[in-house]
Amino acid sequence: MHPGSRAGSESHPAWPVDAQLAPATASVWRENARLRAREAEYRRQVLQERQRADDLIHVVIPVAIQLSVEQDFHRLLERILLGAKALCNADGGTLYLRTADRLQFMLMHTTSLNLALGGTAGTAIPHAPLRLYDQATGQPNERHIATYAALHGSTINIPDAYQAEGFDFSGTRAFDRRTGYRSTSFLTVPLKRGPERVIGVIQLLNALDRETGQVIPFDPALHPIVEALASLAAVAMESYTREQGLREQIQQLHVEIDEARKAREVAEITETDHFRRLQQRAHRLRQRRGATSEPEAMEQA
Repeated sequence: MHPGSRAGSESHPAWPVDAQLAPATASVWRENARLRAREAEYRRQVLQERQRADDLIHVVIPVAIQLSVEQDFHRLLERILLGAKALCNADGGTLYLRTADRLQFMLMHTTSLNLALGGTAGTAIPHAPLRLYDQATGQPNERHIATYAALHGSTINIPDAYQAEGFDFSGTRAFDRRTGYRSTSFLTVPLKRGPERVIGVIQLLNALDRETGQVIPFDPALHPIVEALASLAAVAMESYTREQGLREQIQQLHVEIDEARKAREVAEITETDHFRRLQQRAHRLRQRRGATSEPEAMEQA
């Protein structure tokens, strides 16, 4: 058999085929092609699952450990956002914190633009907070995906912002025009403490294919892992906030204790017989001075 005949048989025959056998041969070729395509898809799925397992081991668990020991609030926020970006291989990301009825911009990172705002970068974010409720009507602001995610506590995956309906991407388009960027895929995940309490939002931008670097939609299979990371982040942030509150209370208690101690020390001094005698002597001296000053005033008059 010719050395190339085996390779050629996988796609088309390298020798003449009997006309009576041609239909059966073509069917075998199609089945082989279908099986090869299925095998390639299985391999791709196996590689994806392996990548997710690696992400869990090398991204989520280390970030969770770091969150539990981080003592600087801005670094804590950066670990949360950068960990989520690494997990999804996202080019950009924004982290919001909920303050009453608003979402406050805390961090913005976009790798391809070399953009880092907020946090330890020290550069202020020039964007006003997003209102969760309309100021005039009081109705929920569901126009932005970040506010929608915060209000409903749900993850939102947008494959292409320029094709999406139901959300306001005017700010995104303005950013793209100003920077020459192309904001395409979005993954917005609420930072939830419990089933209902939302304390912030992570918004990831432009998932990148790990082989080609092309912008692709965010993989829905990553949702549970990113949500788990967000839950860990919410716990870490609340723990930090609670610890800072306790520290402030302890500091205030120290101040109150110091003031009470000073008051007690003053009381211990002023309530002694010696101090009372000194007070009486000072009172008599003031009376004598007052008595002597009256004749002098009359003489001068």
